Amino acid sequence: MAAIDASRRSELARLVDDLRRAGRTIHAETLAARRETRDLLVAGVREGLEPHARLDEPGLEALDVWVEALQHADVNDVDLLQELLYGIDALVRVHVWRETGLPLAPPAAHSAGDV
Repeated sequence: MAAIDASRRSELARLVDDLRRAGRTIHAETLAARRETRDLLVAGVREGLEPHARLDEPGLEALDVWVEALQHADVNDVDLLQELLYGIDALVRVHVWRETGLPLAPPAAHSAGDV
């Protein structure tokens, strides 16, 4: 497993946080905000993960399939957007764990104000 520096660790944590937050809040967003969220997260995953995996190439391939589905998802289909976001969140977490050995922790409870 590869060691990663604190800056990279922070970037990956931010990506995971953004995915989870979007999954929780996508229902409350306007159509324009959903489109923007979708597009930003598609770009974030594609730019935030290395194009080739050292240990988890199948995981990276699965992520590509799910991110492609998110990119083409209808912003009116909020349930699908939410399912894709939560699925991508899980895939990213497992992929990062396999590639780096960073702890694989479940989501923490959040306050009502965080929703």
